[in-house]
Amino acid sequence: MKLAYPFLTEETEKKLLGFKGNMEEVFPTLKDLGYIGIEPLIRNPRKINTLLFTKLVDKYNLEIAAIGTGPIVSDDQLTFTSNSANKRKAAIDRAKEVVEFASLFDCPINIGKLRGDIHKDQPEQSWLWLREGIEQVCEHADKYKVKVALEPQNRKVINNLNTTQEALTFIQKTNMANLKLMLDIYHMYIEDQSIEESLVAAKDYFIYIHIADHNRKAPGKGNLGFNKIFQVLKELNYGGFITPEILQELSSYEEAKSASNYLSTLNLEENII
Repeated sequence: MKLAYPFLTEETEKKLLGFKGNMEEVFPTLKDLGYIGIEPLIRNPRKINTLLFTKLVDKYNLEIAAIGTGPIVSDDQLTFTSNSANKRKAAIDRAKEVVEFASLFDCPINIGKLRGDIHKDQPEQSWLWLREGIEQVCEHADKYKVKVALEPQNRKVINNLNTTQEALTFIQKTNMANLKLMLDIYHMYIEDQSIEESLVAAKDYFIYIHIADHNRKAPGKGNLGFNKIFQVLKELNYGGFITPEILQELSSYEEAKSASNYLSTLNLEENII
């Protein structure tokens, strides 16, 4: 398993659960802390200095674990289920642009809140919009050989596909070859009956993992039993990225350091592939 950390790209505005700052300072800092990858949280790829971004990723020998789409929602309020047809189209178009950006780094994109809520007054229509959005993005991603990772999130964040089992069923019914699953230990703690059982059930589908303690703080600052969780991951031969998506309470540097220090005690390198 490999460590990555979320990084808010230059065009983003609202604070999210990641490191925000000058790439030329943040990238070597994360590398020094033991991270070999980053997860860029992107609002609009067209407003990113792609040339400089790529140059610095190469310079510091970093991998791109995945591309996060959260800022598309937090900064621009775009989702696949918006009541506005223009916003729905803009959300899908933006996701397609993120796919093209991800293709430069041979990594997946994540879809969490971007899928949108199901509206109580028109649930069937909302589900139709949600499915159409994901299918259109997956079809576009397939042209670029990019995987799309759907993230189950807890009911306080979004009102659909909250559990691992619900998201897994959705993926199986959608039957898109490049639609996969990303799992977040924090959301699993809230919604799933057993984190370990969910990992086993989803073993053929999940390609990426976010991690946080039960209180959204860095691993080790709460009461989750990570030894048991990581034992299951090792038994499943998971060798992908583990990315702390955590509260930036002190400073991003201190939180990234705390997460790296704790996770280094779990011997993650045994499963690096």
